[in-house]
Amino acid sequence: MQQSQRKLIKLFLDIVLSNGAVLSASASLAALAPVAVASVPAPCHPLAVKDLNSIFTDIIINISVKLESMREAALRAIDCLRDRSYSIGELADAIDKSQSWTSEIVGDLEDAHLVDRTDGVQLAHTYEASLLAELLDRYALEKVLTGTKEDILVALLPGPISIAELQKQGFAKSTLYQHLNEIQETGAIAHTDDGYAISDDTLRSFLDARTRTTPFETEYRANGDRLVATSKGDVDGTPTAFSAFTRYGVDYYPAKTYVYQGDRSLDLEDILIHAVTVAENKKQMAMAAVFYLTHRATLDSSDLWRLANRWDCVERWADLFAYIDQREVHHEELFLPWEEFIDLANDYGVYPRGHHPEASLQRGLEELGDYLEAPVDTYLLGGGNLILRGLKDSTKDVDLVVADGQTFFTLAESLQDLGYEERGDLEAAYNQLDPSLVLEKEGFPRWGIFVETVAGQLQLNEAMIERCDQSFEYGNLHVHLLSLSDIFVFKSIMEREGDLEDVALIAQQADLDWEGIFEEIKTQDDRTGRFFSFAVLDTLDVLEERYDIVAPITDRLVSYCLENALLVSLEDPNTIEDLRTELDFPDHRIYNKLRQLEEDGQITVDRSGRLNTYQRIE
Repeated sequence: MQQSQRKLIKLFLDIVLSNGAVLSASASLAALAPVAVASVPAPCHPLAVKDLNSIFTDIIINISVKLESMREAALRAIDCLRDRSYSIGELADAIDKSQSWTSEIVGDLEDAHLVDRTDGVQLAHTYEASLLAELLDRYALEKVLTGTKEDILVALLPGPISIAELQKQGFAKSTLYQHLNEIQETGAIAHTDDGYAISDDTLRSFLDARTRTTPFETEYRANGDRLVATSKGDVDGTPTAFSAFTRYGVDYYPAKTYVYQGDRSLDLEDILIHAVTVAENKKQMAMAAVFYLTHRATLDSSDLWRLANRWDCVERWADLFAYIDQREVHHEELFLPWEEFIDLANDYGVYPRGHHPEASLQRGLEELGDYLEAPVDTYLLGGGNLILRGLKDSTKDVDLVVADGQTFFTLAESLQDLGYEERGDLEAAYNQLDPSLVLEKEGFPRWGIFVETVAGQLQLNEAMIERCDQSFEYGNLHVHLLSLSDIFVFKSIMEREGDLEDVALIAQQADLDWEGIFEEIKTQDDRTGRFFSFAVLDTLDVLEERYDIVAPITDRLVSYCLENALLVSLEDPNTIEDLRTELDFPDHRIYNKLRQLEEDGQITVDRSGRLNTYQRIE
């Protein structure tokens, strides 16, 4: 190349940069060719304008071809690096390029946070790299991200855009039609009434991460605690949400940094609920589901619901629970198609438990009844109960309560003889029910057998047995269905996947004895010394918020729970400020209940200090 032409190339590039063009956008470069010609001083080019324009056009073509070739080679390099690290020489051989060219590509990929050169050349542990690896599994990316295609896709990030609007951004019409059709054939974009739109959330997240240039920060607050989501790499606080996933065995590298700023130490439950709170797209909600499935053996369901209420994400958490249980969700836009989620979950080695239809439940009951040598009475609660009533068509669990240990051993030995195996790694929510035995067999629901009590102390009593309203006989297996009112109480405290939806189903379709439910709650509290009433109250709150179901006993249950909470708190002297801090009830309810307890002679009030001091009378 002659020296004068090299000077023109440099001059052209200076003009391009001064006009703010992006070098990868060949359409934009082409539009600048006349500008470049007009900007070059006459003494610099004793050539005809048409000759100068021809030179600039050649420059544009050479730049575009090299950029496209580099992008294709970069994608091949990323594809190789998904399996192992390479030296520059090995990678050059793998992508069939020279070492100098490969070194230039690797440098660009490193600047883009896609590769790391700490120990050879390897895929970086960054959000952008993990997304690009996913996209390579899904698409032939040379049809999506090479040439000006990435620039067109970036233009689609704000939402659907028409061809005419894209032309106004400097893209040639012929180029747009060609590239948009090619990308659309891959399924990465869709043509809507409003124009072309990105249809793949992973691709959208990748482009968004690649184009972000300025730090931003979003905060979430709950009772003085603070969550921060920021694009800054260095921020004060304890890593939480997606920033803490890798520390707990779920490899995920978010584009943002998530930290908790507060005085509390964080448990698994905090990290998961923080992730649900800050999740912005389908992929992040899917990763929250993966985190739940990874740790469900140790997560405490009660704490999860309490924290979801604290961070005002009960609706999202209920949706995530319903999604994992393959039930209807209220916000479909937050969740991946089920088949895509299963592939993602399998990549992390976790598997949602499947549902079993009525046929497998009936087959299991018949098989057990035929095997038993003598009649056995059992009491069925849970999803199996609802199936036999025709309210559901599938379930994961068969929950049976028996009255004595002898019946338990008879059932347990029979099920094991029939090929069922005891399961030891119970998820925490099921373990809280304290089943005497859990047995599983391929192709059948999981059996949980309780001896007289559920959840440690919630008791099967004579009144419940008398309220059983249907019975079925399968050979020697006699199955009695607990009433729907009693099922409502049981499921309100279970907090397993699907229990909330079952409670809503019962409330919507059954004529419940609400007065009986309220009396049974108080009876169970009195008999066991455990305040199951609080779990039921939490369930009623979620039913009202999520399903617009208002139970007629809610106000009375609030008053009852508040009274019990105050009597426990006032075993030691407390001021109103102490009580307001300790109890999650409105101030006016606390004041009114204190006044009532004083009038009933259950507490004393010391009014000699700045604040009244209350204490329970023993």
